[in-house]
Amino acid sequence: MSTSCTCCGRNADSCKIVNCCVCGKSYKIECVDLTNAEARKIHQKSGLSWSCKNCAKIGSDINSLKAVIVALQEEIKVLKLSVSTVPPSTATSASLLQTEKVIQEVSERSKRKCNIIIYGRSELINKNKTEQSEADTVFVKDVLTALKIGDLGDLKPIRLGKYDPTKQDRRRPIKITLSSEEDVVSVLRASKSLKTTDPWKNIFISRDRTKMQNELYKSVRNELHERLSNGEQNLIIKYKDGIPNIVHSEN
Repeated sequence: MSTSCTCCGRNADSCKIVNCCVCGKSYKIECVDLTNAEARKIHQKSGLSWSCKNCAKIGSDINSLKAVIVALQEEIKVLKLSVSTVPPSTATSASLLQTEKVIQEVSERSKRKCNIIIYGRSELINKNKTEQSEADTVFVKDVLTALKIGDLGDLKPIRLGKYDPTKQDRRRPIKITLSSEEDVVSVLRASKSLKTTDPWKNIFISRDRTKMQNELYKSVRNELHERLSNGEQNLIIKYKDGIPNIVHSEN
């Protein structure tokens, strides 16, 4: 029995087709980079499930929301304690305020998910905004070329922060908006090589984090520094489901 592939539209035998465990759509294993062995395990229902790219993206967004909730749990505990001592009308207001904060945080993360921030690039002296933008565009393309990243389309770098002509060595961060989260992940993974490349040793690339994400990262970084100072070794910060965690390095 043959089935049509959602990706390419061609028919294939059922053994060469996998179905998304979320939406149920069918895909040829060649279209989704699965091996015959992986497909057999999925068909045998041996505990291995598979979801298509779109459904996996939805799952990532859900994990992002979970990360927001986890980051707010301690603050909610404090709010609950304070709410128990105030009149009901005030308690309701506090609950609504907390809900609004969660919604705003999720919305802000969604707006920033396709952005990257580049740190460490000096600004031109005695140049206007247009000239600086043109120079930044060339710089960004040179960095992506060094990282062996393909064409990511028309990039428009934006310097963050207020321009201060009194500073001799201005290094305002550069924000770049890419086409997708997949492009962001590709750039971040490749950016690790900058530390070993002479022209780019002072350049650092990160996600465009919200204030809450930055505070969480700072807290984890301080904990890492304290644990290393106390003698623990081979510890690094690694992200899982959008949340920074301290883990042991594999090296």
